[in-house]
Amino acid sequence: MERTPAPDWIVHDGPDAHCFGCGHRNPHGLKLAFRPCGEGAVESFYTAPAHHAGAPGVVHGGIQATLLDEILGMAVHGALDDRNLSIVTVDFNLRYRRPAPTETRLHLRGRLLRREGRDFFVEGEIASEDGAVLTTAEARWRALER
Repeated sequence: MERTPAPDWIVHDGPDAHCFGCGHRNPHGLKLAFRPCGEGAVESFYTAPAHHAGAPGVVHGGIQATLLDEILGMAVHGALDDRNLSIVTVDFNLRYRRPAPTETRLHLRGRLLRREGRDFFVEGEIASEDGAVLTTAEARWRALER
């Protein structure tokens, strides 16, 4: 996020918020914030700095994977309205469709498709500001036994 999130944004800034993707206390992290955008769906925005490039001017594929992994996990939390649920990625499929540019605001979206027992099936994408889909992902997350 380039600006302070509004009150409806989900921001992880507690004392243990050191996650590389969403933790706002990690000085090297992405510091993502999220907001609901429909039933079982969340969104976020991110502008990758030039040093996150793979090819010149293109967001490194690993950073894109991290962005999507984060938005998909948050889709599970958001749909269940339970941020304390312990979940992990079990399967993750990614497709790079078009180059995602650095230094350009990207729109991240994730949505929960279904739940089967402890497994959650989600999908999401990275899109440009004009709505072109750049990268897509599907994943299965699992709730850890307590």
